[in-house]
Amino acid sequence: MNKLYFHTRLSEKIGILMQDDKIKDITIDRPTDACRVGSIFLGKIRNVDHSIEAAFVDIGADQVGFLPKSEYPFDQSIVEGSAIIVQIVKEPYQNKGAKLTANITIGGSNIVFLPYGDYLAFSKKLDGDTRKRMENVLKPQLRKKEGLIIRTNSAKKTDSELIHELEQLRASFQELLHSTKNKKAPIVLYRDQLIPSHMLNQYQSYPIDRIYFDELIKMKEMMTRYPHDKDKMEYLPSLPLLEGATIDQILKQLTSPVVQMKEGIVLTIEQTEGLTVIDIDSSQYRSRQNKQATLFQINQKAVPAIAAEINKRNISGIILIDFLKMKRKDEQEKIHQSLKRAFAQYPVRTEVMGFTKLGLLEMTRKRENVSLLQQLTNKSSIVAWEYNLESICYQLERELYQLNRTNAEVVLLKGNPSLLDLFQKYSSAILEKQIQLNIFIIKDSTIKGYDILRSGSNQLMDEYIVQHPDLTIDKIL
Repeated sequence: MNKLYFHTRLSEKIGILMQDDKIKDITIDRPTDACRVGSIFLGKIRNVDHSIEAAFVDIGADQVGFLPKSEYPFDQSIVEGSAIIVQIVKEPYQNKGAKLTANITIGGSNIVFLPYGDYLAFSKKLDGDTRKRMENVLKPQLRKKEGLIIRTNSAKKTDSELIHELEQLRASFQELLHSTKNKKAPIVLYRDQLIPSHMLNQYQSYPIDRIYFDELIKMKEMMTRYPHDKDKMEYLPSLPLLEGATIDQILKQLTSPVVQMKEGIVLTIEQTEGLTVIDIDSSQYRSRQNKQATLFQINQKAVPAIAAEINKRNISGIILIDFLKMKRKDEQEKIHQSLKRAFAQYPVRTEVMGFTKLGLLEMTRKRENVSLLQQLTNKSSIVAWEYNLESICYQLERELYQLNRTNAEVVLLKGNPSLLDLFQKYSSAILEKQIQLNIFIIKDSTIKGYDILRSGSNQLMDEYIVQHPDLTIDKIL
């Protein structure tokens, strides 16, 4: 049974796909992550490099974006200093800026509208007759240079529903163009909503049985946007533990380099700047078979776990897997094919190349969004990880939300000044609508994160202030 869980009450939005009570995918959307795939900006062209046929565009991020000439669908030349509407197709990675396109896409439930695309493309899952019907219905509706990508789910829609959706998407694009008037670049025009919209779109052709929301307003909004899924949607004000763990416990597991499987098999996942290496350790595995058969059996058991971890952690780029040594080529080929089948169930494009002469399996996975490790921590390759300030901020938000369910009236916390400034900027406003707690803070630059010093009655807080007149204690909620 496949279920989607959406945590949208707080600042950090989280979507989780469960398959037979196992986490298969997790997506995190933060207000601090402006450079998301699909986000649209009014950018300013900083310079044009004719030697590489590309322009560098300021979109207001730390690094300028990269706009190849092939992603510029207009006849006129790119002029330095001019404003241009661009969309992110690849998020910033390490010291590289976002990859951009001026060939904007506006996504819907059944079709993707390409204002400058000038072509018609179809999901590979649509048969020939369906494609022909779609072409006959939609192609006459297109204006000069417009194009469409037809999603799998469109086969279930009537002609009038598809035409209506096209008209809505075209109107949305016109509103976007109109919104640029009297605006100075760089500025965000549209920020793609990963949770829940993007994730629901991503799994439109996936057999989802139930969709749970912890926010009633968001569920009603998605019911209107995805009416064919509304019978699957359910409101749960308190979402259950998944795999017996809290959100914070799940995130810690997914940033740990070590994965302990039940059979005694251990995976070690090391992410570096250039590639990811996955090693398999079988020292705790027990079998009565001969050595060669045992090694092959261990590798077979590791395949689904490896595919699941790569997908959950959103690992992309070059990936090398050090399977236990197999002497027979037919066994290597079986593992190769098993891994290809394991990745076929996931929506992100993956290519499994096969084994090298050194016995390493090489593969690549399309990079769009950053990995969970890069998103949650300060480094892209670590053994003893620690959360970055953003992750600690959202962890604090969740902890205060849970404390609100106790009998506590007030909370006093001590925290790093940068962390508390981030909390006040991104979390306090939304948290004020969700909880009734009075929150007091003490800024302390000697600590990296935060400590909750007191939680209880208002009287307890009043007594603490009187007993510590030397402390600067501020109320923020």
